[in-house]
Amino acid sequence: MRESSVMKTKLAVEIKSKKQPSGSGLIAVILVLAFMLTVGVAVLTVTASGPKVSAAMRYQQEAFNAAEAGFEAARTVIEDNLARGLWGNVGDHYLTDPPGIDIPFRNMNLTDPNPLYFRRLTDEQILRLIDQDGDGLPDRPGQVVFFEQPFVYDSKGRLDERYRYTVFLIDDEAGIGTTDSSDFLMVCIGVVRAGPRVTDRILATCRLEIEIEVNQ
Repeated sequence: MRESSVMKTKLAVEIKSKKQPSGSGLIAVILVLAFMLTVGVAVLTVTASGPKVSAAMRYQQEAFNAAEAGFEAARTVIEDNLARGLWGNVGDHYLTDPPGIDIPFRNMNLTDPNPLYFRRLTDEQILRLIDQDGDGLPDRPGQVVFFEQPFVYDSKGRLDERYRYTVFLIDDEAGIGTTDSSDFLMVCIGVVRAGPRVTDRILATCRLEIEIEVNQ
């Protein structure tokens, strides 16, 4: 009897031990399926976001091209105006409005940064400050070389007004020293918009800051 009882006990143990692997296998299958589902969702997300990333990179490159075009156009205009005597002094055309946009620190206090300084503003904020009434024209035309200037032509020979540049000059000594008009900072902002109007949504911007020296 004892032997029979012992054999039954061993048999029961063996049956239980044989059932355990199938349960572990099911858990392993679930884990594998969960992992594959996660990978699949990630792949779909990357695939779906790929075109958006490509479009953003293309818009950024186009904004950079617009800023470069603004630099070339402004350089030509400034050289021509100086050569023909239309500009007596470059300093007369620095951007100073709104007040403080060219001054990095208030009251020449290095511990008191000026929040209106152009380098502390986004490109969109700068454009809105230059044209505060939103009519598409600069509030102070004499202080801006170009504002929202389209430059790209479409296949029909018409200006594609989605691509524009804005260029202005900054006195690099403003608020921190004596003004020297023999050198200044040229700021070029390239913009790509969703539509042709200056109020249309901005898709990308690019800002170039070039230090210019003028031969007197």
